[in-house]
Amino acid sequence: MSGTEVDQFGIVKKFPDLEGGVTIIQDGPEWDETFTEHGYNSVPGVKIKRKTFKFNKKLKPDQEVTIYVSLPRLNSEYFEGIDGIGKCESGSGHSIKLRGGPHPAVNKNTPKNILKKSAKCYIFHYEYEGGKCNNFQKEFPHPKYAKSTIDEENEFPNWIGKVMGFKAALLNTDDGKGVEFWSWFDPLVRIENGKLVTGNNWLLRYHGIDKGQFGSKKLPDTKSPFLETHGSLTEFRMDNADENTKAFCASLREIRRS
Repeated sequence: MSGTEVDQFGIVKKFPDLEGGVTIIQDGPEWDETFTEHGYNSVPGVKIKRKTFKFNKKLKPDQEVTIYVSLPRLNSEYFEGIDGIGKCESGSGHSIKLRGGPHPAVNKNTPKNILKKSAKCYIFHYEYEGGKCNNFQKEFPHPKYAKSTIDEENEFPNWIGKVMGFKAALLNTDDGKGVEFWSWFDPLVRIENGKLVTGNNWLLRYHGIDKGQFGSKKLPDTKSPFLETHGSLTEFRMDNADENTKAFCASLREIRRS
């Protein structure tokens, strides 16, 4: 791990670029953002607003992703006491989805071939109100989640009304049987005259290796490590985030070990 090189935004790279590898950045042709209405299979009849930023390009599986997010407020649905929505439940945070495929609308009649192409992603989850619940997840097929809570090296704080930096990395192990992962956050950041100002104060949140222990017994397809890039979608999903939520300095890079 290097931690000395910086990208074109001046943000520290935790791992060096893969030689000849791909880097994509915010506001390029692969970038998109939306503000849409969604429901949950687990909370029938409830609709919420979702802010989403995403890259649409398939990269090699060893990846580092970075984004800073200004979250001015949450939508009213988060605070209305709806059963199943709120802290540590649905609609409760920012989910970064890596190595995954599409997330189509599904129901009990969705063909299996569509489901097999969906998701199969690692998720780094950051609660709006802080804390560590459900902070590492695997999704396959969409929308089936194996959720784990990993102890934090540094406690993730409440970031409602603030700006926060998020960074995650995935590297297959040298033996090709596991996936090593890291999660960081940068809390000491501000916006001045519309531009991001940070000292790159990245704090390690957690680090681990997926050898098959993070899947769910009820979801056997989540057991094995996700060694390949399943599709072209890298998503930053924020249910209940205000429409004026803004992204800064987002990038996705193919990386290698130092």
